[in-house]
Amino acid sequence: MCGILGHIGREAERPGAQEIQSVLQHRGPDNFGFSRVGNCSFWHYRLSILDTSELGNQPLKSPCGQYTMVFNGEIYNYRKLRKDHALPCVSNSDSEVVLLLYQKMGVKMLSLLQGMFSIAIWNKNNESLFLARDRMGIKPLFYTQNPNGFFFSSEIKGLKALTPLVPSNKYLGDYLSLGFVPETNTFYNGVYKVRPGQYIQIENQQVSHHDYYVLHDVFHKKPALSKSYGQAKNQLRKLLYQGVEERLISDVPLGCFLSGGIDSSLVASIAQNIHGSPLKTFSIGFEENMFNESVFADHVAQHIGSDHYNKMFDQGHLIDIFSNYLALVDQPFGDTSLLPTSLVSQFAREHVTVALSGDGGDEGFMGYGMYTWAQRLSNPYLAMAGRIAKPVVDAFGASRYKRAFGLFGPHDKEQRQRHIFSQEQYLFSEVEVANLVVENKGLSPCPPLPSWMIAQEKQAFFDYSWYLPDDLLVKVDRASMASSLEVRVPLLDHRIVEFAIGLPLSWKKRKSVTKYILKDILFDHVPEGLFNRPKQGFSVPLAQYIKGPLRPWVEQYLKDDVVRNHGWVFPSLVEQYKRRFFERGEEYLYHRIFLLAMLHQWLEKEKQRT
Repeated sequence: MCGILGHIGREAERPGAQEIQSVLQHRGPDNFGFSRVGNCSFWHYRLSILDTSELGNQPLKSPCGQYTMVFNGEIYNYRKLRKDHALPCVSNSDSEVVLLLYQKMGVKMLSLLQGMFSIAIWNKNNESLFLARDRMGIKPLFYTQNPNGFFFSSEIKGLKALTPLVPSNKYLGDYLSLGFVPETNTFYNGVYKVRPGQYIQIENQQVSHHDYYVLHDVFHKKPALSKSYGQAKNQLRKLLYQGVEERLISDVPLGCFLSGGIDSSLVASIAQNIHGSPLKTFSIGFEENMFNESVFADHVAQHIGSDHYNKMFDQGHLIDIFSNYLALVDQPFGDTSLLPTSLVSQFAREHVTVALSGDGGDEGFMGYGMYTWAQRLSNPYLAMAGRIAKPVVDAFGASRYKRAFGLFGPHDKEQRQRHIFSQEQYLFSEVEVANLVVENKGLSPCPPLPSWMIAQEKQAFFDYSWYLPDDLLVKVDRASMASSLEVRVPLLDHRIVEFAIGLPLSWKKRKSVTKYILKDILFDHVPEGLFNRPKQGFSVPLAQYIKGPLRPWVEQYLKDDVVRNHGWVFPSLVEQYKRRFFERGEEYLYHRIFLLAMLHQWLEKEKQRT
């Protein structure tokens, strides 16, 4: 796992060598490498995982001398690829396999790679650059182009170290309704993300975009089902074992996150079965009992026989790490589970360099409550009843009912999945965004969804398309890499994702039991009684914190003059939201307050840079 940074263009005046060396050092503290070939400069920050010797350092040059590469990620089938293609490797690193495959077959090699990655390869013969990102978007890659050249980086802060960036309010509505900016877009003019499953070629200052994997295209037609439930369960079990086993390859200490929930428990139990000797597992707990699952993690760890580490944190730890929140993500970002993810990453890094995570199980196996709401809103009679009752609830209902009935609020049918997501996450509705934003530039259209899917499946596909790559995986990457910890996500192996999407809904959800087939496999490993409790997310008591220790932060960045000076949203409406939350007891507005304060903190910091 690493950080990568690059520039095509004439050598311009840049920050000092020490600043360049430190800008992404958290992503790769073990080695720093630089290469200048023709008009291309590459910087590489290495976190040594496979072949920790100097042979694994980058930038890496091909034996023919034509190609230079910087690579971030892990290719889990690299040994098989090396053997099958008789590659003349001199190291035991997966990065060398990637470069030699590219030298041998060009972009076709992408379809062979099993893993997570961002890749940059310079061809000195025709002075072209090749960029690529893994199928599910696990590893990040940003780029921008201006008169000074073409720039790319693992994080936006890397781009900032090389070229000035200008804030943009074009996707403000997306941020307010989702908590993140989706697709290829960012909060900066001309700064984009390489999309999951995409590669980009840059030659003669021309940029061309190409898809080598599009999940929608894989499921454009409804897959044929030829298996019984028992056959499907056995096939899924094999895929899970394969995915986990591949991700246990490491030349440095490795462990698993273990929250005590379904997904992390499944990954940890399979990993322990494969590993044999006690595998290190990690959980954290909080003083607030309703946000503390660590006792359940202890029970799971005891049953599977892992070497378990647990650490309790208090409010002070979360507030301390919050001071670095914006620096982690570089732009406004609304997922506050970044905070506990940062804490568990710091804790795990004291013992291991690699950790397996359970991310991806909810989307594939119907784990979120919003999928039930998708089903409800697809029922015209229930939707009509909710719309009729909503004005009464808004006028006289308690805070919890006002929040719930927000789902029955007006919205564009084409934005149905966004609407459900925003209201389940306590974010701004489409109507609220239109009223709040000074220069309302509309919302990005929802990603294309397979027409054969029913409402619940479409909502899950929306999450695969946007929520995972642009929120959850961003959170995991930034939180873990800030502590120089590599996190692997076996449930997002594209073979598992494809298999899960193709399963009948009744095998993923039976009556009120979500993730049915996944739980069925888990309970073959761990007693079902350990999970007889409501689902808990990996979150913090944000409403309590905003009313308590974070209130000075809110007041600082949502002062009338601050909001008015930046002019992105209407100050009078910001004041209304604050009064409703702090004075009228409408606690469900806490996430809206957080988004607005985070936005203005970022705007203030950007103003200081200019």
